[in-house]
Amino acid sequence: MQCTNLLAGTLAMAVSLPLWALDAPVKPQIPTLAYDDQHIILVWQKPANHTNITDYHIYANGKLLGSSNTNNTQVSPAKPYIDQFYRQDTRQFHHRIAIHSFTAQGLKPNTEYRFTVRSVGRNGQESADSAVVVQRTTKVPALFDVKRYGAKGDGQTLDTAAIQHAIDACTTGCKVLLPPGTYKSGALYLKSNMTLEIAEGATLLGSDRPEDYPRDGYIQYPYSTTVRPASLINALPRDPHQHQHFENIRIVGKGIIDGNGWKRSADVLDERGQPLPVYLASDNTRYMQDGVLAKAQVERAVAEGMNVKDAYGQMRSSLITLRNVKNVFYGGFTVLNPAYHGIMNLETENVVLANTTHKTFDANNGDGIEFANSRGAMVFNNFFDTGDDCVNFAAGTGAQAVEQKPQEDAWIFNNYFRKGHGMVVAGSHTGAWIQNILAEDNVSDGTDAGLRMKSTNFMGGGARNVVFRDSAMRNTAKQAFIFTLDYNDPNAKLDYQKSTLAGQFRDVRVSDVTVENAGLAAIEVKGDSQHGAYHQGLAFERVRFSGPAKAKIDGLRDSRFDGVHFVETGGANPWQVALSDGLTFHDVEPAP
Repeated sequence: MQCTNLLAGTLAMAVSLPLWALDAPVKPQIPTLAYDDQHIILVWQKPANHTNITDYHIYANGKLLGSSNTNNTQVSPAKPYIDQFYRQDTRQFHHRIAIHSFTAQGLKPNTEYRFTVRSVGRNGQESADSAVVVQRTTKVPALFDVKRYGAKGDGQTLDTAAIQHAIDACTTGCKVLLPPGTYKSGALYLKSNMTLEIAEGATLLGSDRPEDYPRDGYIQYPYSTTVRPASLINALPRDPHQHQHFENIRIVGKGIIDGNGWKRSADVLDERGQPLPVYLASDNTRYMQDGVLAKAQVERAVAEGMNVKDAYGQMRSSLITLRNVKNVFYGGFTVLNPAYHGIMNLETENVVLANTTHKTFDANNGDGIEFANSRGAMVFNNFFDTGDDCVNFAAGTGAQAVEQKPQEDAWIFNNYFRKGHGMVVAGSHTGAWIQNILAEDNVSDGTDAGLRMKSTNFMGGGARNVVFRDSAMRNTAKQAFIFTLDYNDPNAKLDYQKSTLAGQFRDVRVSDVTVENAGLAAIEVKGDSQHGAYHQGLAFERVRFSGPAKAKIDGLRDSRFDGVHFVETGGANPWQVALSDGLTFHDVEPAP
């Protein structure tokens, strides 16, 4: 998975070509572990000139398999919401995204397939073939059914030991299967070269007892002083002070992983009329009334002598935590109700999240997926309705973070973002730098922010070389785009040495994005000019905002705004610029 190449050429201008001269798709590839004995997932990049492309056709061994649009309607939980979003766009305000993945189904085990992709134009004409990508399906894996190892699946019996027995017995390349049923469990520990499948109709339900999650689970950073409890699913050493490497782990299936973290209030109906769970939003003063596992774990930590703030901020279990794993695939399942974060990837390499559903609103800190000090990520075809950030990147805290690896190389596309603090988020842990991020062809309706970058004047590092493009956003509750050093996490524990450098956000390009009905601000930039800390190198190109939200810029240097249009402003000047220099404006309406 060569995410570093995804940003190459993003600044190239599209060439004006005749309608019939469609360019072929670029760099088709099979994401990491995105295949088994019956399926192969294929993704590709849009050509630079993609204006007249409306779909893509996928061929296997020279035979047409189908189109990306039709296939995604079948396999992606995001696609029906994306389609509904555009049905509501009756005035044709929004940028139309492109769908560029395909799941080949019903394949033969242990068989080689040669795939090509063709661009399709408005009248059905095709481009030439893309480059060929070759992939062999796996052999039928050895199956380890947890019921054969004593799991009851009745929702009452604690099945931890039986499930762990199946995992421990699993041979290289095997599949551990949870068939239909509800499997109540404490912490489980995966190993290399295995698949954990939660079948359709199956739920892995987190135990509500803190003693079922080992107290010494993991340390977030090498210099962290608090050892957090284990998560429901882990790829971690049993001793958090030791190092252990893992590889080739898959967590898949159409079932549910439920963390049992919080009490649930009444469901709501979403924009498609589908029920969505809502969990009780809580904090360190209300957890006793609102929590289930979260309540029990905080109470245990307080009883051990920890203060309530740190117990609440550090001692709740996440749903999944993987550390030092090379090659991970998450696919198909639904995430519900973590006591803390959703999916945590610490110091991992080559991680794919595809076709999953995250329904964690409004569980406090209920992120979708987080990557910290990791390299190589693909996040596509996912539905996010979360209690915190949807896709988050972190890179360590303070002065000691310079000894860590950066967080780098990610591609985020074809997702639907509903509730959440941000669609794509860098920080607040920015110490070792977050870099080389491409987010494109995403849709949101109701997130607090689209691109959210947050740090402090003592965090160090920052985020750089980030592209956010070809996307459509509606009803952002706070800022469509925010770059701030004025961030405070009430649950944070400042157990690290502060950096003498402020975080910084630089070399960020936002292009071909529409934002309808932005909330508090369209663009907000907060540097710390009093202490000489500025963001720089931001570029906004062909971005349209509707509604009265303003651009509030303070502490920015050497940045440009080209083709940025505000409509329906009520005649007000949307630009508020202070303590910034080196800014250029071209084709901006209204002009600043």
